[in-house]
Amino acid sequence: MKSAILLIALLPMMGCGYTTQTTSGAAFVAATDAGRQRPIDADIAKLASVEPHLVFPARIGVVRIVNGAIDAFPADEAALLGDLSQRNQSLGTLFPVSPLISALVNGEPKRGERSSVINDIRRTAARQHLDYVLVYEIGARSREADSPFALADVTLIGGALLPTRNIRIAGIGQALFVDVRNGYPYGTAQTAQDLSGLGRSFGTSRRTEALRAKAISKTAAALFREVEKMLADLAAKSRH
Repeated sequence: MKSAILLIALLPMMGCGYTTQTTSGAAFVAATDAGRQRPIDADIAKLASVEPHLVFPARIGVVRIVNGAIDAFPADEAALLGDLSQRNQSLGTLFPVSPLISALVNGEPKRGERSSVINDIRRTAARQHLDYVLVYEIGARSREADSPFALADVTLIGGALLPTRNIRIAGIGQALFVDVRNGYPYGTAQTAQDLSGLGRSFGTSRRTEALRAKAISKTAAALFREVEKMLADLAAKSRH
């Protein structure tokens, strides 16, 4: 997953994109040069030795991450996901991954302990008998210390996307599509949106909340467009 996330840094700033992967782990481990197997460390071989198994239609979980934990879907994002599901019924059915089931399966996180978010999500999705899970996170990056767009700590995205010299505030989002059973990372999608114009409109606390919601919705809409392209690419690859 880390290597996929690092690819974001190569994308044009304030842009969108997606990546997909269906390569064989066994082929990677057994790769040869001139008939001789390439040397590979045991721990690397273990990490690499997972195989893709894309089968649609499927039971697909959807997770929204805020500050490293599963969160409820705002109305705008729930509507966007509903539209995405309607347009792509051949992929299967989307199910929200439940925060309550996550607490049942994984327990409450200890204060100061940074758990493996993706592995906790996979465990929860397994309890819900989901085949794949789409994990996404939306936040902001700013060159201003007191930006009103302090939407959340972007724990998955990290520092890969930053505002440019000409853009003060960027709404950023990332999604990961992963196999629940073996953790195979089939694809990522990402977006960065210029929110500098919105930043000049902040005023009262009520107006601040309304504009923050608008910023999140704008970033989510752009991210889900890339997610849809990613899923279409994976669906095509699954038929070959």
